Amino acid sequence: MTRLMNAAVFDGTETLDLRQIPVQEPGPDEVLLRIDTATICGTDLHILEKKFEAKPPVVLGHEFSGHVEAVGDRVTTCRPGDAVSVEPHIYCGCCKPCRIGKPHLCIDRLAWGINLNGGFAQYATVRHDVVYQLPEGLPLEQAALAELLGCVMNGIERLNVGIGDTVVILGGGAAGILLAKLAEKCGAAQIIFSEPNAARREAIQGFGYELAFDPATTDLLDEVHSRTGGLGADVVIDAAGVPATAAQAPLLACYAGRVLFFGVMAPGRMIEIEPNLVFARELAILGSIRNPFTHHRILQLMPKLGLEGIITHHFGVENTQEAFDAARRGVGLKVAIRPNGPADATA
Repeated sequence: MTRLMNAAVFDGTETLDLRQIPVQEPGPDEVLLRIDTATICGTDLHILEKKFEAKPPVVLGHEFSGHVEAVGDRVTTCRPGDAVSVEPHIYCGCCKPCRIGKPHLCIDRLAWGINLNGGFAQYATVRHDVVYQLPEGLPLEQAALAELLGCVMNGIERLNVGIGDTVVILGGGAAGILLAKLAEKCGAAQIIFSEPNAARREAIQGFGYELAFDPATTDLLDEVHSRTGGLGADVVIDAAGVPATAAQAPLLACYAGRVLFFGVMAPGRMIEIEPNLVFARELAILGSIRNPFTHHRILQLMPKLGLEGIITHHFGVENTQEAFDAARRGVGLKVAIRPNGPADATA
């Protein structure tokens, strides 16, 4: 008899459709997960806004964790009952990026939660090689942040953040705070935030980052220069993903500074950059995206990062649309779906 589950399905419109759909039993190389937590990413919001492509009908949610419910005949890497996280991407192995050691840039990439049914459902069926067992001491709720944190690690490593660096982060949501935590682990001496949301500034300060400024009332360039002897920041990260912050980022960087575009900005959005500024200061302007080789490493570090409080709101799968509305309004830091409960569903 076919089992059914509750799922929030993207059907190509701007709202999610709550449906009962069949649970996909695992094939020989697959794992069936009972979802514990799935968090909402900026990419998910852009998919509903039709700014990023997905393959409807599909269950969204590419940041998720859960317990192994069942495994296929050939699976030996996990067993029922294991607590796991998922690195949700499949790479073709044949395109140029895959063959030069950069599979995360795969031209024919697929992903659970974008092209394949993901985590905004009670169950998800994935390939065994994207399943990672959790280290001791890491709660399942926090493990849902591993995909995002893997992206954060990739960005911090691309920036080569070092001991004594001043780091400016534009945008103080969950990604901004996680970027700060890893920059601090790399030895950053000073971290400065720009965040217009008063509640988020308070949350940033609650994590120990006192230098959190409102860009509406603070001249950030003056503030950064006053704290760096007039030089500017060694590292500037746009974690907001809006044209205003992306355009501002190079202006805040010092000589030989590094600028990272990390925030998810919809395709087609444009900014102006003065090439002479990049030339004269010898700036490095970087992008970063997912990286399959960071997932295992970040899981080992996560129990030591102090992640309590990053996920601030929880919703049941039946309230997924309300969760998306809350995330779009910038409520809290990270909004989560708990398809199998419990959830507070208040935002």
